[in-house]
Amino acid sequence: MVNFNRVRLALVAAVTSLCINPLRAQSTDTTSNNTAAAVFFSPARDLAFALNVPSNSSQDLYFSIQMPVSISWGAIGLGSDTMAGSLMLMIYSSSTGENVTLSPRISDGHSEPAYSPDIEVETLPGTGLVNGSTLVYNGRCSNCRSWSNGKVDIKSKAQQMLYATGEVGEIDTDDVEYSLRIHYNYGSFTMDMVNATGPGGIPTIEASLESESIGTVLETSVFQYKHKWAMLHAMVMVFCFAGIYPFGILILRLGNWVRWHAINQGIALFLVFIGFGLGIRISWVYNRVIGILVLVFVVVQFALGFMHHRVYKKTQQTTKMAPIHVWLGRLAIILGVANGFTGFTLAGSPKNNYVLMGIVLFVFPVIVLVLVTKRLLKKKYGKNKEGSSEGGGYDLEPWRRPGATEAYTVTATTVEYNGPSGGMPANSSYPPKSDMGPQQNAREIV
Repeated sequence: MVNFNRVRLALVAAVTSLCINPLRAQSTDTTSNNTAAAVFFSPARDLAFALNVPSNSSQDLYFSIQMPVSISWGAIGLGSDTMAGSLMLMIYSSSTGENVTLSPRISDGHSEPAYSPDIEVETLPGTGLVNGSTLVYNGRCSNCRSWSNGKVDIKSKAQQMLYATGEVGEIDTDDVEYSLRIHYNYGSFTMDMVNATGPGGIPTIEASLESESIGTVLETSVFQYKHKWAMLHAMVMVFCFAGIYPFGILILRLGNWVRWHAINQGIALFLVFIGFGLGIRISWVYNRVIGILVLVFVVVQFALGFMHHRVYKKTQQTTKMAPIHVWLGRLAIILGVANGFTGFTLAGSPKNNYVLMGIVLFVFPVIVLVLVTKRLLKKKYGKNKEGSSEGGGYDLEPWRRPGATEAYTVTATTVEYNGPSGGMPANSSYPPKSDMGPQQNAREIV
């Protein structure tokens, strides 16, 4: 007797499998319909992961990771619901764009995981760009059940796992140590390792909008994460080296306003310290620190300017610190701007270099144009107000001022005191001054 219910279910399953049109790994001798697997799909559908624990091996783990080719990178973290102690299996497109680069990395905390050459992963057939739209990596790891600071419990029905994906974009590199930008979407889930245990082989992922996770439960998820500290660091540093510092030069050159120049540069130095602190903070995330030399230049340059100005106010003479102060300041601005281009590149945001280039190409030519115009006008109308600032007399390049190196000679005349009876001499030996009016006769004090 025919069981019509079984026939109907078989027909429905066959039609459904044809309609879904899944992206699955190519069939190989390590894949079978009996392969056990636990499958996870990220909430944004930008990452899929399947794991197989072969029952006939005490070391191996088979896995498959899939993501859209439009995503810059994707990663699955084994062994923990936090980055500390996780083994991260990260994938991104290869240099040709037709294959996949796998980079196993270990994380010690909330920082960019470091590549671990000790993790042994064999690339299996089916790895590559599938249908021109999906990156697939199939692998067998021979030592992914335990590592230096973590492990996977294959008997756990709720093993902690992580997932993360980068922003939309392309990396295209074979470098397994490539510095990646911080995650865009991320979260945690648990996996039933018992459900994933069975006959060994590449686990199959049938990816479609109707597909559901198998043997996994989503715990947490964060979408479109932005690292605000990194953004603030970039904004502060660009504002200082492409804005405030050049403006300070303009203040001194244009109006010889020493006091306001000092205030401006002091504010800039304060903001640089804030930006540097933010840079140290985000270096824990990106595992790289740059710009220390620039900070040293800025501090030394400010100190030299402060000491030179104090000496100049007392002696009205230039010092050897002045040219060092000026040229070190110019060098610090150049290095600061160059550091900005390097920083955006290392942070995985090279497109921001175009923004910085636009600011530089606008600000610096404008400053040069203003200063050249001022010099031409001064030359035409014969106006020279150097040395008459409210700050007590200060030139941006005082060593070039005519007579700056000449010593001032003052001749003193000694007047003899003859006692009460003698009084003061009738005629002082001091020469008369033309701007003080006619010479006055000394009058004896009675």
